[in-house]
Amino acid sequence: MIKNVIFDMGGVIVDVHLDRAIRNFKALGVGNAAELLDSYHHKGIFIDVENGSIDADEFCRMLCLQVGHDVPRAEIEHAWRSIIDPPAEYKLQYIAHLRLTRKVYLLTNNNPIIMDWACVPGFTSSGAALSDYFDRLYISCLMKTTKPGLRIYQMMIEDAGLIPSESLFIDDSSLNIQAAAQCGLQTLLVGNTADWRTDVDKILL
Repeated sequence: MIKNVIFDMGGVIVDVHLDRAIRNFKALGVGNAAELLDSYHHKGIFIDVENGSIDADEFCRMLCLQVGHDVPRAEIEHAWRSIIDPPAEYKLQYIAHLRLTRKVYLLTNNNPIIMDWACVPGFTSSGAALSDYFDRLYISCLMKTTKPGLRIYQMMIEDAGLIPSESLFIDDSSLNIQAAAQCGLQTLLVGNTADWRTDVDKILL
C-alpha cells in the first residue's frame, strides 16, 4: 500500500514555460540564457542557486556582473518566476483530498526566488501558499543538493522516516525517476502540463 506521495514541483504541480523564462532573461542581457536554463537541470549560476552554493543575493549580484550592468532585483525575480505558472486548482484539490489518507511531500530542484513566492499566501488561486498543501517541503537550495543525485532522495527518506516501497514519487524527468527507483521508491513519470490524477489513482488503488 502506498502511504506517502512525493511530488516534484515544476512540470508536475506547476506547468513549466522554459521559452518564456529564456526570453525574459535574454531581455535582461543574458545572451546565453538558452544554454544556462534547462527544463530539468540548469547550468552556471542558475544551478548554483538551486543547489545552494549561492543565495539569491549572490545570484543577482553575479548576474549583473555577467551582463555588465545593474539589473533591478524585481526584474530578475520576474524573469525567474516566469518559468512557471501558479498551479491549476484541480491539482491542488486532488492533493488536499490525498492528504486525508496519506502523507504528501514536495521534492523539488528549486531556488529561493521562486520558493519565496510560492510559499506565501496568494500564490494559488484559492489564496493559499503552495506549502499549505504538503506535509513537508524538500527544496534543493536548502538541502544543498539536487536531483538526480541520490543524496537528495536519501536525505528526504531519512528525514521523513519513509519506507521507500510504500512511497510514490512523481516527476517529469526520466533521470529523476531512475534515481528515485534506485533508492527503492515507487515511481510515476508524467509530462509537463499533464493531468496525472487518473494515473496516480491507478497506482494508489
